[in-house]
Amino acid sequence: MQATDLQTQNNIINILRDFGDLIYGFAYVGDIAPNQIGHLPYAITIGLPLSPPIVNNIVDGPNQAYYDEYLSVNDRLDLITEQLKIEIEERGYQAYAIPSSKRTDFVNISGEFPHKAAAVRGGLGWIGKSSLLITRQYGPRVRLSTLFTDMPLQANDILEKNHCGKCKKCVDACPARAIVGNLWSNGVPRESLIDVQRCDIWKINRYPQFKGHVCGICVAICPHGSK
Repeated sequence: MQATDLQTQNNIINILRDFGDLIYGFAYVGDIAPNQIGHLPYAITIGLPLSPPIVNNIVDGPNQAYYDEYLSVNDRLDLITEQLKIEIEERGYQAYAIPSSKRTDFVNISGEFPHKAAAVRGGLGWIGKSSLLITRQYGPRVRLSTLFTDMPLQANDILEKNHCGKCKKCVDACPARAIVGNLWSNGVPRESLIDVQRCDIWKINRYPQFKGHVCGICVAICPHGSK
């Protein structure tokens, strides 16, 4: 690995701090980056919290306020990521932004890259039984975006412990019965945690007005970030 560019990294940290309540992490992802961007082995993950009152009002399923918040936070994340991309490119490095929420594989129901993979590497949290990133500050009540770059970054320490323990609140609350209930550890495939097809079908059938994008029950029920 190259020597880290701490000056530019500190400039990025100052930019991120100006946005207020977001969280961020730096990680080396050269071994898990998609082939088309494998030449960009570092990642910056950005997380924005969802409104607590809006998430708290999710009981049996999503509502319009939650869907609007979901879209709004995604848009804000993409704008922040684009600003960082410009900053990095002006320093002579390459950068590639992964949108906060854009499905590119409609068979496997996934995007170009799982934001949570870089987030875990960047020390922001662990993967919960719901297959969501659980952050220390906000639990699963965050949206994420990722910026890949060839700028050598000083990576954060990975959070080693999974704090889900014996809790099964998200498993029991899932109306689609899609959450299996297994504990995540490094290397555990998504399929052992959640049946994403079952989850997707339930959302589309019950809430077509939200185009299958949101449910939020497992987000709201999680003890982490609920206070």
